[in-house]
Amino acid sequence: MSQSPGCSCRLSAGLTRRHFFAVLGVASIGAAVLTSACTSDDPSPVQATTTPAPPPKPDSLFRNVRVLDVRQGVLGDPTDVLIRGNTISAIGTGQPAADQTEVIDGRGRTLMPGLIDNHVHLVFGSASMADLNDPEKTPEFYARAALTSAGEMLMRGFTSVRDMGGPIFPLKAAIDAGQAKGPRVWPSGAMISQTSGHGDFRTPEERSRRFTGKQSRAEEIGATFIVDGRDEVLTAARENLRMGASQLKLTAGGGTSSAYDPVDVTQFTLDELRAAVDAAGDWNTYVAVHAYTPKAVQRSVEAGVLCVEHGQLLDEPTVNLLAERGVWLSGQYLRPNTESMSAERRAKRQAVLEGNSVVWPMAKNAGVKLAWGTDFLFEPELNAEQNNFLLPLAEWFSPAELLRLATLDNAGLLALSGLRSPYQGTLGVVEPNALADLILVNGDPLADIDLIGDPTTNFDVIMKDGVIYKNA
Repeated sequence: MSQSPGCSCRLSAGLTRRHFFAVLGVASIGAAVLTSACTSDDPSPVQATTTPAPPPKPDSLFRNVRVLDVRQGVLGDPTDVLIRGNTISAIGTGQPAADQTEVIDGRGRTLMPGLIDNHVHLVFGSASMADLNDPEKTPEFYARAALTSAGEMLMRGFTSVRDMGGPIFPLKAAIDAGQAKGPRVWPSGAMISQTSGHGDFRTPEERSRRFTGKQSRAEEIGATFIVDGRDEVLTAARENLRMGASQLKLTAGGGTSSAYDPVDVTQFTLDELRAAVDAAGDWNTYVAVHAYTPKAVQRSVEAGVLCVEHGQLLDEPTVNLLAERGVWLSGQYLRPNTESMSAERRAKRQAVLEGNSVVWPMAKNAGVKLAWGTDFLFEPELNAEQNNFLLPLAEWFSPAELLRLATLDNAGLLALSGLRSPYQGTLGVVEPNALADLILVNGDPLADIDLIGDPTTNFDVIMKDGVIYKNA
């Protein structure tokens, strides 16, 4: 029997994912990550999801630097910045340096806060579909790819990220324990999806556990929860919170990287969305939803969702609703399709790409609370361009506004996790008592925002949590 083009695409996508999830099922990604990362003799998995007490750090002193005030969008006069432990202790000329203090001569360079990417997939952004379909790739390959990606992200100046779906907890634990290098991670855990939703990664032969009693591969490894009805949404939400999620991620509409749902569909009923909001609220945190369309976003706002991811297909009334309700819009600026994308994914993305130039100025003019992220998924070739994905927004944002967006404003969204934040303290600014996540930039990014796009050349020092990871 012949298949329609749609069926063929879905079957192909399913067969590609089949190998990926089968490989991860051999030895869980958590075990593989920790085997690759750990240097201790203890073979047991690391389960901690909060930052352990760090060892004492020597003081650091930046002399003769110009502090970027991202609140006001101005560069200060030459000064000194003293780091004690993992926080900024003092700012002012003539700071004393103890014998063990590491002194960095800034020579008039710019000292700015570490960058923040509010939408990453550290695990699923580290391997391509070609990798996933290669039977010779081992679990250790995927683990090391994720570890490498996390370390490279930190070396691009991204000291904090919000992971918006995937088996992130073991990798985050390895980073927090000092067994791997990477940014601070605000984890969502497994995406919560309805059946046939954006997070339904089942292969064609995998039937619903409602009928078989068996979880799909994607669910087994912590990539997704496929749930229907209020009770199941509550259970999935509470499972993620139990594992240490700092916020919950639900798929409220169709997506471009999923096989079964058109972009225009709306997902989860109002009651189901409210269940997740109730669970998150009881834990003093919030729900973020994957959604593009007005209907999906309006239903989410009615349910009490506090953050919308994407939104490239929104209209003006819905954007105004976000502004009126104080709901965050965590947006991206997607680039044209890459060669590794399937024809189906290219077609699904077209309207989203066109929406880039519509929603950003509309939301800014309406006064929506804006955050920014990249959202790379199965396209590891894009990771090296992470910094450059901020720069197209210069069409509507001044350099000062862009720098604030990727630091202070993004930190404002991270702070929405409240007590569920895995790292307590102030981020996104260079101020006394703020956490010491800093970049020493060779130049003035207010005068030349393109400096941000080449971190290898222009970021001379990168510090996270008071620890220097790069010193050129």
